[in-house]
This record gives sequence, structure tokens and C-alpha cells, in this order.
Amino acid sequence: MIKTNYKSKIGKEFTHSLGSKRISELLSGIVIYDKLSISFDKSEGGRMGLFVPGFNLRYLKGNSKELLEFRTIVAGIYSTVTDKWFINLKPVPVSENKIIKSFLIEIGIPILRKWFESEKPESWYSGHRYFQIGINQSLTEYCILETQNDLVIDKKTVKITVPNNV
Repeated sequence: MIKTNYKSKIGKEFTHSLGSKRISELLSGIVIYDKLSISFDKSEGGRMGLFVPGFNLRYLKGNSKELLEFRTIVAGIYSTVTDKWFINLKPVPVSENKIIKSFLIEIGIPILRKWFESEKPESWYSGHRYFQIGINQSLTEYCILETQNDLVIDKKTVKITVPNNV
């Protein structure tokens, strides 16, 4: 099972949609599996596209204000400084958990898995990589945002087409 880095206590109105066991099952077999750790964050995912992930008030170069309607629900992180891979899972409102859990199982974690497994040139490993997957307020679209340090590397938005039953 993937090691849990930390699991924060959250209020009754929030929950983490997946646990370590389920995430571990969904990522089983990837090359970096033994290098991964999971953090269960205490604060709901912030708005995407404007600030450098993991830093307060540090703006992205080439920011993506069109992504501000999305909030992060899960992220993959690679740190060159520590040569470690992380998953950061954000809590979600209990009222949205069923839909977000379904989204993570059917779409979100498979996208994250593909990012972890993708071939990376040597230059990819310079700096801090952050791969965020977010969802909009109406739960009808998701986005991905990949950054390297303070640069936007890739971004896209997609309509959600999974059934809302898990």
C-alpha cells in the first residue's frame, strides 16, 4: 500500500472521497509506486490557474484565469529537491462526495496514473512539478493544470460524462 505522509482531521461537513487502500489499488503496478506517498489535506482545494501551487501569493507565469472556477481535488507532485513523488488529496463537501468519488475512480486517478507513467525527458526533472486535477462548482467539468516551478506547462478543460453512481 502507498505510504500515508499525513492525514489531517477535517470538519464533519467534509470528507476525503478515497482512502489510501483504494488509491493504492488504482495505482498498483506503476513504476514509481514504491516512491509515492499520499497526503490527505485538511483544507478544501483552492481555485486554480492563478497562483503557483504550494506557494502563497506567488503568481504563475502565463496564468490561466479561465481556470479560476475550478478547485483542486487531487494533485500529483514531484520535487527535485527531495527526489520524491506525492499525491495530495483535498477534502470535499459531504454533499458532493458521491459524484466526486465516482469522478476520481473513473477519470481523475486514471489521468493521474497516466501522468505518473508518462515518459519524461531528463529536462523534465528540473524544478518542482505539480499536476492538478480540479472540478468546477457545478460538477460538470474538470480541468488539468501542469506546472513546472512557476510556469504553466499544460492545461485543459473537459466536460464530465461519467454516470453519478458508485
